[in-house]
Amino acid sequence: MGRSHGAESGSDEETRRAEIDLARRAHRGDAAAFDELVRRFHRAIHRFCWRMLRTADAEDVAQDALVRAFVHFERFDPERPLLPWLIAISRRLCLDHLRRRRAMTRVDVTPLAPLLAAGPDREAAAREELARLDVALAELDEGPREAVMLFHIEALSYRDIAAALEVPIGTVMTWLHRGRAQLKRAVEQWPLSRAASGRAIEGEPT
Repeated sequence: MGRSHGAESGSDEETRRAEIDLARRAHRGDAAAFDELVRRFHRAIHRFCWRMLRTADAEDVAQDALVRAFVHFERFDPERPLLPWLIAISRRLCLDHLRRRRAMTRVDVTPLAPLLAAGPDREAAAREELARLDVALAELDEGPREAVMLFHIEALSYRDIAAALEVPIGTVMTWLHRGRAQLKRAVEQWPLSRAASGRAIEGEPT
């Protein structure tokens, strides 16, 4: 087991060093290195921006964040993971964007909504629950929402979340506790889905 853990740690370290090398090359004008970094990080950055903005502007902000990061790469601490730094830049740009819009727009139908098409009852019920959870996440306060997103969706550590959100680790832990509690209350208020109700009537476990 120790050997396996060491191999995993070594692999993580190699990945981190490779990403730093790519970022340094991109900063020197290497277009291929920049393209590779965009390939590695764009999805996570865009997902974060979407959940903050809830509009198509998330794509533009994500692209802007990546460009700014590698133009100003000299500000990056090579001893730290790259993704939290990119998230911090993305977050500041998203907050600037929201300030220009003066207020958060009302939560629209999420990208999960088109999945609620006709289909087997159980599949439709599961997708409906995912859509509800996405809406419940969007309704959290800003800090708890961001902490829950980064911990449960992006799988960042407390330390990396603190770096991304530029707050102490204790604040991250408080936000996570608060966000989970609010999501739990939201889930408990959901009505039984049609599929779940049907299973209950048939005597199946729900």
